[in-house]
Amino acid sequence: MANVKKEKLLSASNIMIMTVTFVLLGLLIYIVVLSQTSLRYLEDQAQVTIFFKDDFTEDKILEFKDNLSRDKRVSDLVYVSKEEALRIFREINKDEPVLLESVSANILPASLEIRSRNISDLKPLADELKIMDGVEEVRYFEDVVSRFKLWSTVVYVVGSLLVLMFLMISYSVVIAALRTTINSKGEEFEIMKIVGASDEYVKTPLIHQGVYYGLFSSLIASVVMILLGVAITLLRIFPKGLGLGFLPGVFITPWVFSIILAIILLVSGYLLGYLGSSAAIKKYLNY
Repeated sequence: MANVKKEKLLSASNIMIMTVTFVLLGLLIYIVVLSQTSLRYLEDQAQVTIFFKDDFTEDKILEFKDNLSRDKRVSDLVYVSKEEALRIFREINKDEPVLLESVSANILPASLEIRSRNISDLKPLADELKIMDGVEEVRYFEDVVSRFKLWSTVVYVVGSLLVLMFLMISYSVVIAALRTTINSKGEEFEIMKIVGASDEYVKTPLIHQGVYYGLFSSLIASVVMILLGVAITLLRIFPKGLGLGFLPGVFITPWVFSIILAIILLVSGYLLGYLGSSAAIKKYLNY
């Protein structure tokens, strides 16, 4: 702490550089998670739609729905009756009065909209439903679903690689920032070694200084991340919460995720400060 007070300008510069580094690291992690969440919300909209034959009564359809609801692959079922289909049709085509006059509930099919717990289960479900009694048509937009899966994988893999790369960059920035302080006092360290100071005596204050830089910088970044999480929570951009790629089906409230991210940044700040200062001081010690 004494070194920090003596070199306020250099300390402030190092803290600013490291704070920006941790903020960027936190934002990058947030972007990866937000991208994954957005794709997961889109995937949740993917569905299989069954259209039933006219002679397949509503009682049979409801029985069909009840049996299908027991399938563990199915997460949600929505029955759209002929009357509901007509209401939706009228809403969509409300500016086409001539078209509305020629359409009645009798000519529109009842349907069942099916969403699965896992997007990969949609195709098998569609194939099985096509051959069932009473089913006239099954609509499943396989190309759209495939695109969802592709982009989801790309975002997760690329994002994870970017986070790992940025961690390495962060480590390099921390070492560079701390080495600036050490270089400015290189002669002092050499004199201390000449007069008999032990390696531990020389190293300990610098490691404490590095840990201080790391913790203080990551604390500022953590506050920024928590404020961001609170803002996203209040804006209700993601009502279900944020989804994590490695925990399918699990959603976390944004402010809770921000606290978890803040803890990760604080731990990273401590480790980077400790490891960075240890690596930077090696130049002046006989290892």
